[in-house]
Amino acid sequence: MTFSDEPSDADRIDQASAWVARVHADDVGEADWLALEVWLGAGSAHAEAYDEAERLWAALGDYREPILAGLDPATSAYARPLDLGRRRQVRTPWRRWSAAAAPVAAALVVGVLLIGPILDGRTITYATAPGETREVTLRDGTTIALNGGSRLTVRQTRRARMVEMGQAEAAFDVAHDPSRPFLITVGESRVRVIGTAFNIRRDATSTRVSVSRGIVQVTDLQDASHAVQLTVGETVARDDATNRPIVSRDDTDAAQAWRQGRLIYRDRPLSEVAIDLSRAFAVPVTVSGEAASLRFTGVLVLGDEDRVVARLEGFLPVTAYRTASGIELKAR
Repeated sequence: MTFSDEPSDADRIDQASAWVARVHADDVGEADWLALEVWLGAGSAHAEAYDEAERLWAALGDYREPILAGLDPATSAYARPLDLGRRRQVRTPWRRWSAAAAPVAAALVVGVLLIGPILDGRTITYATAPGETREVTLRDGTTIALNGGSRLTVRQTRRARMVEMGQAEAAFDVAHDPSRPFLITVGESRVRVIGTAFNIRRDATSTRVSVSRGIVQVTDLQDASHAVQLTVGETVARDDATNRPIVSRDDTDAAQAWRQGRLIYRDRPLSEVAIDLSRAFAVPVTVSGEAASLRFTGVLVLGDEDRVVARLEGFLPVTAYRTASGIELKAR
């Protein structure tokens, strides 16, 4: 006879039901959400079971409290989140969900067909052109300010609020919702919050996250054990080439100075300045040759392109050339 540690479909439904109840509880915490992410990442069957359990939860309505009141958390699946991948001989009581949901099964099917897109959320894309900024308010009250030349997508479901960022810069003020974490996929990282304010800057090869309120967790997409937790005044910078997060304590207000029409730098490479100016101006700014490694410290007041470029020429040994494709900075 062959035995397997792989849980059966029934086991997964039991476990998923326990997780749904846990994340809807008043005392759900950060450790619960992290453990849930580990469980969901164990395979697509887990995510499918969780979705099914979520639909049952929505259908139960007023039946939820009586069901949960009759359960002993000490015997539930969520009491042992780290062992969820192993098969158990003791059955959990969560299958009571199925019996309780039977009277509303027909309504559930209709609901999934008619309002499924609303419950699951739809993906919305927000974008700005170079030289343009935009502020949007999501339906949960979260505000996102987009810098120029930025693009991101947002999708909200019953269990999470999800954002995907490409090369972009955005300032987030996330509405507090313990039952639905705010997850941002950006570059090689996953940013996770409940309710806080922070700025994310992403270019072709690096990501920087600066926190101005609350707590933010930044995790490696490939290895969830590699994570850093940031508090107010902290910034993490990660270069894709090294995959090494570097945490520092900076003036995080400077990270969002672009919202007031200023760019503030402390010993930053000119190549980074050029990327930021390409977002602020309607024309791209590039750096060539040795000029790319020059370091700049100072404040650039945005507005007139010529005055900004002239300020750079005054502080650094560079010359700006206007070409058909934009502005090029070269070492002199």
